[in-house]
Amino acid sequence: MLGQSVTRWHHVLGSSLAGRAVATVLPCMAVVVARHLDLIYVTQLERYNSARLRGWVARHWGIVLDGRGALIQVAVVGIGILLARLALPFSGVVLYMVWLTAGIWLSARYPSLQVSQRLQWTPRTIRLAAVTGVLAVAALIVTSWLIMAVLSQLLAAPRLLLVGIGLVAGLCVVSEVAAGTILTANLGLASLERSINQRFYAQATARMRQYPGEVIGITGSYGKTTTKFIAAALLQRRYSVFKTPDGVNTTMGIVRVVRETLQDDHRFFVVEVAAYGPGEIREVCEILRPRLGILTAVGVQHLERFGTPERIAEAKYELIASLPSDGLAIVNADDPVCLQLAERARREGRRVLLYGIGEDGRALGVRGKDVKLSSKGSAFRVETEQGIAMFETRLLGGWNINNILGATAAALECGMPLEEIADGVKALTPAPKRLELREEGGVIKLIDVANANPRGAQMALEVLDQFEGGSKILITPGMVELGQIEAEENRRLGRAAAAVCDYVVLVGPQQTQPLREGLREAGFAGSRVLVARHAGEVAECLKAIVHEGDILLYENRLPDTYLEFA
Repeated sequence: MLGQSVTRWHHVLGSSLAGRAVATVLPCMAVVVARHLDLIYVTQLERYNSARLRGWVARHWGIVLDGRGALIQVAVVGIGILLARLALPFSGVVLYMVWLTAGIWLSARYPSLQVSQRLQWTPRTIRLAAVTGVLAVAALIVTSWLIMAVLSQLLAAPRLLLVGIGLVAGLCVVSEVAAGTILTANLGLASLERSINQRFYAQATARMRQYPGEVIGITGSYGKTTTKFIAAALLQRRYSVFKTPDGVNTTMGIVRVVRETLQDDHRFFVVEVAAYGPGEIREVCEILRPRLGILTAVGVQHLERFGTPERIAEAKYELIASLPSDGLAIVNADDPVCLQLAERARREGRRVLLYGIGEDGRALGVRGKDVKLSSKGSAFRVETEQGIAMFETRLLGGWNINNILGATAAALECGMPLEEIADGVKALTPAPKRLELREEGGVIKLIDVANANPRGAQMALEVLDQFEGGSKILITPGMVELGQIEAEENRRLGRAAAAVCDYVVLVGPQQTQPLREGLREAGFAGSRVLVARHAGEVAECLKAIVHEGDILLYENRLPDTYLEFA
């Protein structure tokens, strides 16, 4: 098989010696290019933030430095030097054949970082790739030339052999410093990218000043995506509505859809706004000027990035602070931190409407009562100033009732009658991958793979527990970005899973250690715990344990920046 591969590669560019030499370079060159593209992909996942990219590199030296590839290429260089010293006939051809064999072997075994998704070729990515390519080629030329110059003084060898040794060594160096090359390119482009972003921000701001409709902004540590889908679905029964696409919640993503997609005939623009640091929500709200703002929850998700729960709460409050004097803050009263922020808003003279579940004496503008949950959905009564109505929904889990109540409050404020809202709730389907129910081959799958948080993960387990039938199987990489509480929260999740699940598939051997500890503490049998290195291996783990009638909960799916190959 390898001999056939060698023959194929040597026919790529014809039978000339130069052609075969170039063809020989291609397998190793393909690996080097793939490594650079993978690290550009990581840069994209880290939102082109150089500080975060440096942090990722510092945590993943085993991936950044390809020890196996470097060792093999150093061995090829050593063979080349040995051939030069022995002065054997056809030594250059022998070296190129050895290098070709090594390159094909490395290429066949290269572990790509692009597992969950693929690199998106945006204009910014193309600019970064172009500058990275120029730097990498320059490094290759300089390194190869220096090595050839030194060896030509030490060895009386054919030029073809020296060129081969220089290229092997040069590609090895370029591959190992790929992260540094990309970081340098990203830093070098920072000023240009800021200028481009500011131009786009100005265009989006001008567009929004001309937009005749109203903006509904939604934020929260969790629940914002589902609430966005629900609010848009309800309003669409009466109005023309545009919502930000799934996964678009950053400033640049929102700016892009404002510039390219939002139309004047859209009566409402429903926007999900996320934050990975202080000031980001304020920045996007300065562009959008929302009149309604929904605050779904304030939790510890992204605690690692913010540092303290107080900073998270302050970031979420930026949406409420951006509302105009005639605006309305719609706040989840079942979340204690949200309730504190609502009280702060009222002290500042802002209009606030609270929503929540329960029979207590709180002054709620929209209240859910008499909740009945099942594996088919839920039913509950909704009380508002406009009247009372019975709601039924196929959406699973108690938390989705809060999401429906928040969206209901927004729809009422936008002029929809309660009865029409109830009809819309009955027709709702789950937001993609947020406790989405699928049935495939007699197996029920609960897909809940947005970035998990402790409360949401616990609720997902409660939903799993409501199902009857075969084995209940949890597939999860655990929770991340929780800072100092991350390990304990994952242990707690493990203990909770032990009370519900028959099997648990952990994704990422190192990342899921605390989960495994929690399972063990709860007495869960080790034979019922399976471990996959990454999401690409989950299907193989499931083959041995899944049967018809089983219920699978996919809880969280981490970005590929958390891949483990060890």
